[in-house]
Amino acid sequence: MLKYFVPFFMCFGIAFSQSVNFDQLGKEKFLRYNGGIAANAVYYDGAANRQALTYYLTGNLNFNIAGLYNVPLSFTYSNQEFDFPNPFKFNRFSFNPSYKWAAAHLGDVSMTFSPYTLSGHQFTGAGVDLTPEGPFQISAMYGRFLRATEYNPEAPQGLTAYQRMGYGLKTAYEFEKVKLGLIFFKAKDEETSLENPIPVELGLAPKENAVLSFESEFKVFEKAQIRIEYAISGVTEDNRLIEERTEKGVLSFVLNENISTNYYNALNASFNYPAGNGSLGVGYERIDPDYKTFGAYFFNNDLENITVNANQTIFDGKVNLSVNAGVQQDNLDNAKSSDQQRIVTAINVNYTASDRLGLIGSYSNFQSYTNIRDQFDYINQVGQFDNVDTLNYRQISQNANLGINYILKQTETKQHTTNLNLVYQNSNNQQEGETIEGGFSTFYNGTAAYTLGYPKEALSISLAANTSYNTIGEDENLTVGPTLAVGKQFFEKKLRTNFSSSYNTSFNNGEQQGSVYNFRLGSNYLWLQKHNLSLNVLTLFRNATTANTTDVTITFGYSYAFDNFKLNLDLRGRNANANENTISFRYRNVVYSGTIPNINNQLSTVFGSSQFSSIPLFKKEELVMLLTIVKKQEKEEDYKENALIFLEALYEYGDFQAVYNEALFSAIQKIKRDMRKIDVVLEQLFVDQKLKVDQHPMHNKEIFISEDQELENAYKSLLKDQQIRLEKLVGHRWMQQQFSEFVGMEVVTQPIGDLKEFKETMASRAFKDFDVNSDMERLEELLENEIIDFYYKKSLNTVNPETFELKYINKN
Repeated sequence: MLKYFVPFFMCFGIAFSQSVNFDQLGKEKFLRYNGGIAANAVYYDGAANRQALTYYLTGNLNFNIAGLYNVPLSFTYSNQEFDFPNPFKFNRFSFNPSYKWAAAHLGDVSMTFSPYTLSGHQFTGAGVDLTPEGPFQISAMYGRFLRATEYNPEAPQGLTAYQRMGYGLKTAYEFEKVKLGLIFFKAKDEETSLENPIPVELGLAPKENAVLSFESEFKVFEKAQIRIEYAISGVTEDNRLIEERTEKGVLSFVLNENISTNYYNALNASFNYPAGNGSLGVGYERIDPDYKTFGAYFFNNDLENITVNANQTIFDGKVNLSVNAGVQQDNLDNAKSSDQQRIVTAINVNYTASDRLGLIGSYSNFQSYTNIRDQFDYINQVGQFDNVDTLNYRQISQNANLGINYILKQTETKQHTTNLNLVYQNSNNQQEGETIEGGFSTFYNGTAAYTLGYPKEALSISLAANTSYNTIGEDENLTVGPTLAVGKQFFEKKLRTNFSSSYNTSFNNGEQQGSVYNFRLGSNYLWLQKHNLSLNVLTLFRNATTANTTDVTITFGYSYAFDNFKLNLDLRGRNANANENTISFRYRNVVYSGTIPNINNQLSTVFGSSQFSSIPLFKKEELVMLLTIVKKQEKEEDYKENALIFLEALYEYGDFQAVYNEALFSAIQKIKRDMRKIDVVLEQLFVDQKLKVDQHPMHNKEIFISEDQELENAYKSLLKDQQIRLEKLVGHRWMQQQFSEFVGMEVVTQPIGDLKEFKETMASRAFKDFDVNSDMERLEELLENEIIDFYYKKSLNTVNPETFELKYINKN
């Protein structure tokens, strides 16, 4: 069977990476493989613009040699096509050998030096990290960042790029109280890498970039820590120009300068001080307008941030209080026609009153100030103080949330729980100190739920009610509806089923606008501990004043995990009768008993079981090392101690699933709270851009003359920006509709569709982040950012940008 799997996996290989610790060779005695394969199909019949049938197939296979050499293969195949030209490489092959404190990165890899230099950009080449014991550390890399991609007139949506090569060096030296670091990074486009002519309107030119960064970290007052990084980046926008720059820049010795060369600065400083059962922190960041580095895919610039944060645990750990405040402003060089300042204040309180009662509360205040400088008035003003504050714009938003969870009764046979969640938001848009017409809005949301559980019968029943009320100007909108959910497990919990139904109806100024019926039926069956089958059906009935629609989504999934090949090799000729004394110990109600070789086999079997098949590669490598240490032990006491250490580390990932679910649910709820405010902003941005297009001299002009070329290029740029803002607006509203269906914790514990795909995709990265930082807030922020990006990309292939409606702005 193995001989059929290997070529199949390699043909569809999307990612291939392996890590080797040469200093462990010969210390383990078995060869094995494990992996899995999964297939998913989604059928859709409804009004949305999406494919009727989509499917994808994924799989992974990992060989382990001598307990330390891993060769992981994985593949993904889908009926979605990605055939447009682009300079990025999707297929990856990487090799990461290591020996003690030296590690190499070969092939298609990525490295991070700092946020302002090299930060996660994939390259094809080689890198090295040297971290010997002592004060000195060094990292270096060289490779191709972009491959040459010719212009293809038959695929105008494709990306054209010169081949870009780069190299970098990072060094750090740690003194007794101070750590100093220096980073250098350079990347350059090869002008001769493209052969075909490039249209002028693409504005493509070979560029060059050099970045120098200084880092420092030191402690004050014994506990407080200060960290500073200052970076300077020089960019030559067109290497073909021969006109020299008026004066040499600080990086002229490594950067080919000409009239298109510009320099940018970035500064980041932070101060953190442990206080009591918490900490106090202050941060400052300033990034010049247009700052960029070729070592990162995307970069925020033209901003100045000042942040203050504090958190404290009081009353014997029952209350956790955190306060965050920040000020951000842009237009640092006064080059924009408007500048904006944001002030954010947030307070979060978590109170555990008892084993049965818990409360969570939060409040945030967001204030945004925009000072628009009218260019016509500015040009024609006579006095210095003419037209001051004529177009000042101010937006104030407040958000408050209160969550209460209470266990009414809990026994071995029955459990009654209730929860209540209240949300309040308001937004006030002012101009010249007065609220503009339709500029004040409020939003109220209340959700109450009651859950009855029967643990022995593996049955739970939940009943919830949801009410949303909001006002925008003189309009009032109300949405109400109940939800019923039932979950039941059968056949010794091998078959899990769930059913839920909800009804929501909406009113505008007292008149009913429409209603939505939602029916979900899901099942998941585990067969022979290796086969997992799932079937989920979602039906939506929408009744509106304009039309009635029905959506049906059916998702089927199958996965198979295998681990059935193991060969023990006695490379060192150890006596077969050694370690024949029997030992016994217990971990999590499982007894491990027998001779040391017997228990070695038990531990290997547990490690390779399907229960732990989804553990990320980096964690598996750590576990392999721990298991190797266990099997080296000959004394009973040492053996038990190290075996328990291994088992505790092994079960960490399973324990993390509860944390993962909680963080993901919290991130979703936060996004849902923010969506209303974001929707208003996105619509305003689109309308502003559309006005620029409609007012342009080339708008609706059918006949062009040669003198119009410059105006035409500018008009095309406006149209492109308008389309981007439109896609963001309709994508956000599609995402808002998707998220409105995420009610109750079961949406993340038993996800379906796109949410299931996201959760599975992010599992490894989330676990790695939490394993290193153990920071729940950081994990929630990571999931919040990634799920927004995930659903936005989904919307691009799902939603028709032309089908939109203005909600907040007078369309006349």
